Amino acid sequence: MNSLEHMLSPMILQSNHTIDKNLTNNEFALMDRIRKYKIDLLIHRKSSSQVDFVRPVIVESWLRSYNYGLNIFDYNRAPVLNSSDFAELLHEKDIFLKAADPNIRRLESILTNTESIIYLTDEQGVFLRVIVGNSKLLLEQNNRFEIIEGSVWSEKTVGTCGHTLSLILGIPIQICGPEHYCEKHDKIACSTAPIFDNNNVLAGTLSIVTPTFYHQNSHTLALAINMAGAIQNEFRYKLNNKLLGLSFEIADEAVITLNKDGYIVYFNEITRKLFAKYNKELLGKSIEEILGKQFLVKSALKNSKSVYETVIESEFVKQKLLCSIKPLIDSGINYGYVLTLRKINTLKKESSCTSSTNISSARAKYSFAKIIGSSPQIRKAVHLAQRFAPQDECILIQGESGTGKEVFAQAIHNASRPNGPFIAVNCGALARNLIESELFGYEKGSFTGAERQGRAGKIEMAHGGTLFLDEIGDFPYELQSTLLRVIEEKQVLRIGGNRYIDVDFRLIVATNKDLMTLVQNNQFREDLYFRLSVFTLVLPPLRERKSDINSLLKYFVTEAAEKLQITPPSISSATKYLLLEYNWPGNVRQLKNAISYAMTVHNNGIIRPQDLPPLIVDFMNKSAAEKSIGSELITEETVQEQNLSMKELEREIIREVLEEKNYCISHAAKSLGFSRATLYRKMKKYNLRG
Repeated sequence: MNSLEHMLSPMILQSNHTIDKNLTNNEFALMDRIRKYKIDLLIHRKSSSQVDFVRPVIVESWLRSYNYGLNIFDYNRAPVLNSSDFAELLHEKDIFLKAADPNIRRLESILTNTESIIYLTDEQGVFLRVIVGNSKLLLEQNNRFEIIEGSVWSEKTVGTCGHTLSLILGIPIQICGPEHYCEKHDKIACSTAPIFDNNNVLAGTLSIVTPTFYHQNSHTLALAINMAGAIQNEFRYKLNNKLLGLSFEIADEAVITLNKDGYIVYFNEITRKLFAKYNKELLGKSIEEILGKQFLVKSALKNSKSVYETVIESEFVKQKLLCSIKPLIDSGINYGYVLTLRKINTLKKESSCTSSTNISSARAKYSFAKIIGSSPQIRKAVHLAQRFAPQDECILIQGESGTGKEVFAQAIHNASRPNGPFIAVNCGALARNLIESELFGYEKGSFTGAERQGRAGKIEMAHGGTLFLDEIGDFPYELQSTLLRVIEEKQVLRIGGNRYIDVDFRLIVATNKDLMTLVQNNQFREDLYFRLSVFTLVLPPLRERKSDINSLLKYFVTEAAEKLQITPPSISSATKYLLLEYNWPGNVRQLKNAISYAMTVHNNGIIRPQDLPPLIVDFMNKSAAEKSIGSELITEETVQEQNLSMKELEREIIREVLEEKNYCISHAAKSLGFSRATLYRKMKKYNLRG
């Protein structure tokens, strides 16, 4: 239907003239043939045999126009909308007109030296814009035909013409002279192209009309098609922007669109109000200028990753904000980001997953800021965890018992999905026959002893948040394929169920075992291992970061004192030295327990070595018998590895013991586990005199 012979008038195809050439005898003859054929068909009611000089779509339109009761010899003046109806229509077509007007002005400048009328219609044939040239002939014809804004030109009102056919057929078309239904239009020519919205629904037409058809050629139709295409592209762009903008305004949170470089290209009204104190134009500003330096936000923008409700602060907003980021990626290309912000005090309470399980209290209390320590080892672990947090992939945390694997898991959760639940499951603490129902849930009547109404599993309870599986190395082998499927598909099937339930959760697993060894021994699925270990975080044991012990001591003593409602006791230098020397096989958890013990049994506001748990006191006695402070325990290598001020600590311990023994060298040396000669040498080294 879109071939040239259907779009172009045969008078144009056969003439191939320029706009400056007058009609030939052949062209006059063709006009007469078309006119005679139309009159025979409509007035004399002769049968419509197929002819090659009139397009079938023209004939069909003539017949429809005739059936509407239109007389081919009348003007058939179009009705005109009243001013209020037309104003309402213009308001309704605002986006369409804003897209069309600049292009119509361009077209007008192109056709300045030609006798042309440009008009834009809506999908009903109502003239929305009419641009008439300065030619006297144009003005006369325009007045005669009443081509004015607000007039309704349709096949029912004026019969066959360019834009009425384009509206019906949805294609570009050119109509010349007697091809028009009305004989009064037998001199004019019209080239029309349709315009569609972003759903390919007809929105209107653009037409170029000339007072005589020899002022048109095939290029006129091409020009109309190109300009209509430009209007259509702009119209679709503006429609999409309007829809996007309205969608953002409906949201009950601040919505910001960023380009791929992190600069604001759109924001809604809530955003403007939220950052009212910024007092500058938000558009075009870097998001970092608005929010400040936020590590997770910066990381998400750098790596094209999502962030789910991480807590941030801005100097321009009093309350803390929950920030979520979603990259706009299509076919692997990042076009930008959508960022949402809302004040924490506007959060709604989470509803429970099931009537029997309330998970609103399943919150993670630790954040990265609460991880204690400044040693290179722990700082490296924190840095990696912060980099992993914005990602959606699984995280495997490896470390000895007591190194703080769950603390890190909670911190990652609070940096990525703080408003969602944090569901922790210890795979080693659950009986093998219970772990399936605990994790995957079950429907009513699934097995003997099942709750009557069924129960959601921990995976469902973690929806919107984080599922933390501790001691993953103890996860039953026979259930590992089921877990793998849940991870891959993000769907869970309850025991006894027949439908999959969509779940959105972040999975973090932890272990103190070597999973690869378990894989080699066929105790752990290799495919599951690689799915779980996309990001691997290894936590250092406490013995490798002893420079953090003093900070941990202060924290645990203060925490225990608040709980016991007592004044925090001091810790003797000898006790500190002993705690620094101890190997801590139970890591941070053992240190915390040791302080809890000492806080309970100490006297006189001082924690001394004898106040520590028996296991550590036994180590002290054994160490004193086997080693001396000055020989094997304190080496330059130890000082460098642990980043400790061990010499200062040793001097303080010796001074403290000397004062306690009234500088009795024999008693002090025995207490310290030194020989008298060693004690004298150290007193000289540290300038200690009685």
